[in-house]
Amino acid sequence: MSRSFYTQGTKRIRSRFNTLWLRAASAWRGQRPLVSTVSQSRSLGARFSFQRLHVGANSPTGPGAGAGAGALAYLASHSQSSSLHGSTAAAAGGAMASTGEHAARSEGQPAKEAPAVPWWTRYTRWRQTSRQEGKDAEYKVMRLFPGPAGPLQASDVPVGPGREDFLHTLSGGQQGVDPPVVMMPGYGAGVGFYYRNFPSLAQRLRLFAVDWLGTGLSGRPAFRAKGREDAEDFFINSLVTWRRAAGLEGSKMILVGHSLGGYLAATYALRHPEHVQHLVLVCPAGVPKAPEDWERQWLGEKWTWRGQLFKVFMRGWEAGITPGSIIRGLGPWGQSLVYKYVANRFSHHGEGLSEREIEVFKQYFYHIAAAPGSGEFALRHLLAPGAWAHSPLEERLHELKVPVTFIYGKHDWMRPEHAVRLCEQLRTERAPRAAHDLSVEIIDDAGHFVFLDQPELFDKALMSVVAPYLKTASQRSSANAYAAAGTSVHVAPEAGAAAAAAAAGGAPLSGAAATSWGFAASGAGQGQAQQQQEEAVDAEGVQLEVGEEDESGAARPAVSGGGRVR
Repeated sequence: MSRSFYTQGTKRIRSRFNTLWLRAASAWRGQRPLVSTVSQSRSLGARFSFQRLHVGANSPTGPGAGAGAGALAYLASHSQSSSLHGSTAAAAGGAMASTGEHAARSEGQPAKEAPAVPWWTRYTRWRQTSRQEGKDAEYKVMRLFPGPAGPLQASDVPVGPGREDFLHTLSGGQQGVDPPVVMMPGYGAGVGFYYRNFPSLAQRLRLFAVDWLGTGLSGRPAFRAKGREDAEDFFINSLVTWRRAAGLEGSKMILVGHSLGGYLAATYALRHPEHVQHLVLVCPAGVPKAPEDWERQWLGEKWTWRGQLFKVFMRGWEAGITPGSIIRGLGPWGQSLVYKYVANRFSHHGEGLSEREIEVFKQYFYHIAAAPGSGEFALRHLLAPGAWAHSPLEERLHELKVPVTFIYGKHDWMRPEHAVRLCEQLRTERAPRAAHDLSVEIIDDAGHFVFLDQPELFDKALMSVVAPYLKTASQRSSANAYAAAGTSVHVAPEAGAAAAAAAAGGAPLSGAAATSWGFAASGAGQGQAQQQQEEAVDAEGVQLEVGEEDESGAARPAVSGGGRVR
């Protein structure tokens, strides 16, 4: 009796102390709730909704006014709401009205940051993470690149009856612009991976970024899929429900998916083509068929160290061991492992992340990687070791009824020549349905995370795909002007896989492959350059190189400007 009483008393004291600590930390940080609402849904139950408005460092009304134009305001909603346009949106408006008063109270000083949990938890937890810490880490990531795009709103959108059935969503940008752009992250990633792209894209587009169910900061329900189709249903069905809850039923979306998220986005477009205006696959996984001898290539000789390690790796893959489960199992050493990976991978590719970015981004990466396992366990059902799909897109996209564009980094380990070969095959079956349909964009000096390695070039490549679908001439003009200065490589399908391999490897193009390339000017000359390119296509459909002589002997005028390679 006394032992039970002692245990209960200890728990109460610990709980009370933690509560007081969190309150003191929040007060010291200078943050307090500006808006508090209740979002009710008859089908999914009433849930408490809590919003906080934070002003970006470059906000004209917040701290650091005058440092830049506008602010990327991040409205963090740590709740679940059935719609992004209901009470949450109304709360956002009220919070925006309070921004000036909040900034005045801060007296021009940036808010202090305090740990979200007591310091001693570093020594009492095996996994140094929690959902709240993940949300705080995402908020810090979003503050890295403020800009005139706000506000971006973070919401947890219910997609089922369970407590963990919700999709974490960032939304914002230009509300009057159609079609909306929906960006889906890859395996082991989250919407925060697009933080470098939000400021420029949100200035011109209506933007949504969504964590797949069971990944990122979305809910982590139990994963019970037994095969490929069940695993695909786990992700696709929840996204269908999200689209309805987000109020996008009246619009077709530009669906963007990265890596394994690209594979799932393609699956969504195959099942629901009526929902998708254009499919953009960024470094997608699962495009080619696996070579017949891929296991022998990996295995080498059976009785070698490499062969034995491969056998262990295969057994772990088949047993459902994932990178996330390893990170969780290693506890505090898993955190160090993630930190080292982020520092090594993201500081030496493309533009590279600054030290401050790496410091913030590695914490976000760890918290989403060490969260309870759920969607990550779909990996073995969808892919074989080596990222070979059990049902490759090369065999499935023949049934695709929407335009598709591929974007790769030049140094991506997902090779672009597979996509070029696929586009060649599709061109023999049908004509392109839209501009940039059945095309491959290769961005220089970028790897698998092309949008982090070269954010500006990625944004321009994506904007060039979206621009033709914008409703008004002014919107199209603005998007085209922004996309004009891109420097990605455009591989025409008729160039073939050899052209893609040469482009990805940096080798010069020669012979027939070179006739598929040209240069488009940057800036105001983009439209003229495109017209010159179109006029340079001969009767047989062969596009001439800049400066190349046509059949009449007249040299095609060179286009000035560094420009985008086409």
